[in-house]
Amino acid sequence: MIDAKNRLSEYPFLLQSELRDAANEHGYRVGPEQSAGWLFFRSASAPGEIALAATPAGMSGPFFLSISHPGAARELMAEVASPCAKGHVAAFAFERREALFAAVGEVYRLSISLPTLPFEDFVRETAHLGNTEAEQMQKVRIGQARFRDALMNYWNGTCPLTGISNPELLRASHIIGWAKCDSDQERLNVYNGFLLSSLWDAAFDSGLVTFDDHGRAVPSPLLDDKAAREMSVGSVPPLVLTDDHRSRLAWHRIHCWQGDMPGA
Repeated sequence: MIDAKNRLSEYPFLLQSELRDAANEHGYRVGPEQSAGWLFFRSASAPGEIALAATPAGMSGPFFLSISHPGAARELMAEVASPCAKGHVAAFAFERREALFAAVGEVYRLSISLPTLPFEDFVRETAHLGNTEAEQMQKVRIGQARFRDALMNYWNGTCPLTGISNPELLRASHIIGWAKCDSDQERLNVYNGFLLSSLWDAAFDSGLVTFDDHGRAVPSPLLDDKAAREMSVGSVPPLVLTDDHRSRLAWHRIHCWQGDMPGA
């Protein structure tokens, strides 16, 4: 863990401009407000707040990023620093400017895809709709669009199995199906799905493939050899899973997968 106590108390103009650019270029354009060596920024389109800091070494690094969004902090893969800014949940350290810029972009991407923002957007967009059959269908279309947007952000617009990034070839694939979910919150939960290429989506949706708790693909005995070869089932990389994914995949293995439930 990196010690973040050696922060500057006052920032030279050029260094503050660099930190502002790191925030502004990735959606955090409200601020900065300075306190205790941190420069605080917010976004008009993403929940939470970030804070940036540097040491007396200036642009030579290290740099610090503090985050208030618990989900984004949990997902961010970076070296932990301490202490974080007041009211935040975690801080991280970066040796290079480029790594800091990338991390701020990653936090923004996670913040707009993780619960509960997709559901809040859905509620706002459907507040004027009633309960006629046509209006209910419109709600479904809006909800599915928000779910797809969330998965596109979470998985960075790329199928994690195939590397395909053409949006036309990608599908928002539910783990627990839309009709099987108990609530709209669950239907729009980014952890209840994967961004898959169309062939993988069809196989996953029909139960011809599932995933174990390590993210490894598990084909059904009913998946024929030609399809398995076309999908490269035995050689695709494992999915990077959270516990929220794993709990839903357990449901998929029991209720959707066409075979004996595989072990984790």
